[in-house]
Amino acid sequence: AKFAAKMCATTNNNYFLLLLVFSTTSILAKDNELGLTPPMGWNTWCTLGKCGKDFCNDKEIMNIADTMESNGMRDLGYTYINLDDCWADYRDDNGNIVPDISRFPNGMASVIKYLNKKGFRFGLYTDSGTRTCSNGGRNHSITGSYGHYEQDAASYASWGVEYVKMDWCNTKGVNLDPHVAYRNMSRALEKTGKKIWLNSCEWGVMQPWYWMYQYANSWRTGPDHHDNWDSTSNIIEINAELGVYAGPGGWNDPDFIYTGGQGCDPPVDFAHCPGQTDIEYRTEFSMWCLMAAPLIVATDIRNLTDVMKKVLFNKEMIAINQDSLGKGGNRIGYSDCPNKACQIWSKDLSDGGKAIGLYNPNDVSYYIYIDFDEHFNWPVVFMRDLWKLEDVGVVKNSFSVLVSGHGVEVYKIMKHK
Repeated sequence: AKFAAKMCATTNNNYFLLLLVFSTTSILAKDNELGLTPPMGWNTWCTLGKCGKDFCNDKEIMNIADTMESNGMRDLGYTYINLDDCWADYRDDNGNIVPDISRFPNGMASVIKYLNKKGFRFGLYTDSGTRTCSNGGRNHSITGSYGHYEQDAASYASWGVEYVKMDWCNTKGVNLDPHVAYRNMSRALEKTGKKIWLNSCEWGVMQPWYWMYQYANSWRTGPDHHDNWDSTSNIIEINAELGVYAGPGGWNDPDFIYTGGQGCDPPVDFAHCPGQTDIEYRTEFSMWCLMAAPLIVATDIRNLTDVMKKVLFNKEMIAINQDSLGKGGNRIGYSDCPNKACQIWSKDLSDGGKAIGLYNPNDVSYYIYIDFDEHFNWPVVFMRDLWKLEDVGVVKNSFSVLVSGHGVEVYKIMKHK
């Protein structure tokens, strides 16, 4: 797609052909009837101070399902419960992947059955290479899927898995090409006859937004996201102009969201604590919604803080993320701040409206100004504040608002006659 776009730019009909290439990206997305909207759910990565420790067990997973059912998250759309690099152990004599019996004594199928009865979909982790990224606190490495793509896909399907994240560790020794590895796993999953979401995780190194749509329903666009502002702001910047590559069936994945923090109870992993401020968590969630990114929560939702309730349960922000048009949001301009740091983002919506984000990555507050006529050719708009959950009303020509450092204000606007 990148090459095609460059070729188009050399023709006489530059604008039309570029528009054609970019507007058809979602049509070219993996055709398995999955991912009409970005996935929402939970992942095991950061729970109870174990951020990055790759720990999980069957009781924890079932307890998470019980909680997400009772606290209303499931009914808001958070329906995927995904295991990260914490569940596998070894291969048996026939080469089949075996779950860690100390963590899943009854195997995976029984846990998946429990989750399915409660209306959840189950996902798990594997790696493209010879070993996974972590040993998860065990005294031996964990085998990856290299050389076993079809065998592992068959096992996953037999258990009832509906989402597979495939990482990219330990691939250099076997000279793996991500184009080949993800194609092979994609075909292996298709061969099972089951509809299984594939999430590629080669950390954006090979610019997967240009080509991964053939094989996966979502693709990581950059490095791991961690629970600190430097990481969050970097991830936002990486994705600022990638919205055009997102659409039904295929989504840019900036990685997990950490809204509310992992919970820094002892033992604390100081590489990730103390996390972010409430303003930064709201910004994180807002920008993921504007980007039409997966909303996979990687914090302990069994202990909801006030900010988690306010942010993760905001139905109007979720509606922006899940809008059926499936357009990814992009940075469309800057406001008059030092070094063009104050940003204007926009996401087209199915009802003809737009979601706009006025984003300030600076350390101090600034007024951010937007001219509706300049950006959208809309001289008059009707505005609604999606965090105050109240109408701003009819606004002519332009609008400005004071935005806190590391903050964003998000509005829905409609053209007003």
